[in-house]
Amino acid sequence: MASWPRFRALWIYRFHKYTHRLGKVWSFLRKYLYLRLLKARLGNRRIVAIILSEQMGDIIACEPVAREVRRQHPHEYIIWVVREPYLELVRYHPDLDGFLIEKCPSERDWLLKAGVYDVVYNMHISHRKCRYCGGDPVNPTADKLGLTFDNYYDQGDLLYVFSQAAGLPALTDDPKMYIPDSVRSQVASLHLPPRPIVIHCQSSHVLRDWPAEHWNQLVSWLLANYPHSIVEVGLQPVVNLEHPRFRSLCGQLNLLETAAVIEQARLFIGIDSGPAHMANAGHIDGVILLGQLFNFVRYLPYSGRYKRGDGVTIVNNIGHPCAELPYAWVQRAVEQRLGQPKLV
Repeated sequence: MASWPRFRALWIYRFHKYTHRLGKVWSFLRKYLYLRLLKARLGNRRIVAIILSEQMGDIIACEPVAREVRRQHPHEYIIWVVREPYLELVRYHPDLDGFLIEKCPSERDWLLKAGVYDVVYNMHISHRKCRYCGGDPVNPTADKLGLTFDNYYDQGDLLYVFSQAAGLPALTDDPKMYIPDSVRSQVASLHLPPRPIVIHCQSSHVLRDWPAEHWNQLVSWLLANYPHSIVEVGLQPVVNLEHPRFRSLCGQLNLLETAAVIEQARLFIGIDSGPAHMANAGHIDGVILLGQLFNFVRYLPYSGRYKRGDGVTIVNNIGHPCAELPYAWVQRAVEQRLGQPKLV
């Protein structure tokens, strides 16, 4: 007989599974009706869907797709299909007419098969499934190019690869972020020091991370040798120092507020993550810590400025995960960006 914890976990999973599936049906019906009514209201204008619903860094990197689609469809109604946690990344884009919040990949597949979009640019690689719905969403364009989750990083940066998966030319533009004045005003109310060093220490995947003790050592060295203030951003704090020139904003900012903090930085130091893409889009000088990710040894996810090597130092111990980057390498890269230490 199954133990109580296993029995409980099973029924919690089943509860989420069935409520999710019921919610998906209702969500699909509402969106189907909304899009049909929208088509009727638009008359001769077509609905053009750009589909890249997650992750943060992917969406930021692929922002130029919106500009390219607007160039190709100057008079059509263009929407971006996105998961709710990432909505702010596309909400204010001047080349978009709207957005559609996606519940899950299975719902996306239903809407595609229902034919409610007139033109589709789907950047997702095939076989990314919903954990509750089953199904197997496919992207024939990506399949024709031979793109899979096992090889896509070997083909180029995120924008270069995903734009082709959508059936567009291989794009190489610099990404941009669109931050409304209301967000900048909110960040101004935090009274941050001018031009701080901004750090981001923890990603959504442990294979991208650098050890916490190294981060604490690096921040201690910076505070002892440079006059600049340091601000940590992200979900969970990693640096545990108390110092008048160090401030943690972890867990206190939404996505655009994080971007607005980063765009004020004199230097961004971070691992491969959404905030690193924000720094790239904001033309902020950076020190980016990379390492082997699964079978990807020499991958570089950034297009534009960081891909060209402008204003960025990529620190990578080729063939080793980020966690094995020697501390001295990172300190040296930061010193090269900031100049010789100035004792404070």
